[in-house]
Amino acid sequence: MRLNRSLAQKIVENTVHVLGRNINIMNHQGIIIGSGDLNRIDTFHEIAYEVIRTEAPFIIKREEIDKFKGVKEGINLPIIFHDSIIGVVGITGRIEEVSGYGQIVKNMVELILEQEFLRQEIELNNRALENFYQQLITNNILDRESLKDRIKLFKINPNLDRVVFLISFKSFDNQLVTNAINKLNNLSCINNEDIFLMWGDNLVLIKALNFKGTELQNNQILNLAKTLEFQIKKFISAPIIGIGRIVHDLSKLHLSYEEAKFSLEIGNKVYRAKDKEKRIFYINNLGCDYILPFIDYSHAEYYLHNLFDRDIEKVFSETDIGDIIESLVDNNLNISKAAEELYIHRNTLLYRIKKIEKDTGLNIKNSKDLFTLLLAYHLYLFNK
Repeated sequence: MRLNRSLAQKIVENTVHVLGRNINIMNHQGIIIGSGDLNRIDTFHEIAYEVIRTEAPFIIKREEIDKFKGVKEGINLPIIFHDSIIGVVGITGRIEEVSGYGQIVKNMVELILEQEFLRQEIELNNRALENFYQQLITNNILDRESLKDRIKLFKINPNLDRVVFLISFKSFDNQLVTNAINKLNNLSCINNEDIFLMWGDNLVLIKALNFKGTELQNNQILNLAKTLEFQIKKFISAPIIGIGRIVHDLSKLHLSYEEAKFSLEIGNKVYRAKDKEKRIFYINNLGCDYILPFIDYSHAEYYLHNLFDRDIEKVFSETDIGDIIESLVDNNLNISKAAEELYIHRNTLLYRIKKIEKDTGLNIKNSKDLFTLLLAYHLYLFNK
């Protein structure tokens, strides 16, 4: 490890605050890179160079300062890190005053360096782990043996089921999201097999599931999504969450990520068009809407413009037929409940249903025709 300017100055400021005396930190070339006296930074400290050369402390008395370049009265001690001298710490002041705690300051500086080294090691490990998961969700690890080796390296449990959450924000602020991640990692529902990644303008959570069994897992997933929505709203703003499939193999994690993206896209385009308060969209709960991202745009256009002997897309854009279709489906074709949900009289709804039959050529009371119109409406919302 080498001393850099920012770390040296940080150590100086923390130490000067405790001691109430100036200290200097010199690098392995004897250049002052941290000091309570900013005018001395980047100047050569001759005694520091001697300390590095001789590997021994050097005391400068007041009557000796004229003999050397760029020094003041005080004590200079080598900074040892992993059995090597990486710099020098100098304490400015009368010898009888500073010599008593010279070793204390030296130990303090070396302890700070050790802590910084450990912090950097953890940070590097975390970055490597994040990079590994980024490669997994983008399907960039194709060699099975390499995948196994890296799973062992990072001590990941490969036997857990996992699912990807994709969390979207109205506006993405890197610092706010970083702060939110730090707080979210302290939640009891987040464990050491889980990981948050900042990916583009979104936040990704790769969640290891504690339970087996579809119903238990689905409950865990949806409860966690509600917790994330509630907690993130405290730190940033209400997020929108897309959730992919459960995967049993880390090599399939990219499928869960892709479906989390689809869930988010379908939720934003189709479901939130009707209800802006909906914010959680799970691929397993999307029903027939699961297929929307897989329908080629040209096929969708043909479906909307040709299969009804009229431009159904124009009908959707110029009328409230979509709301009526949604309400009838949600209420299992119960006219009274649908009318109540739409805030219109039952007879008004019956009149509009007849008009829909005239505008579309389909009998909305027929379940097959109703499904055909529902799919057409959702295609229209998804593609517009």
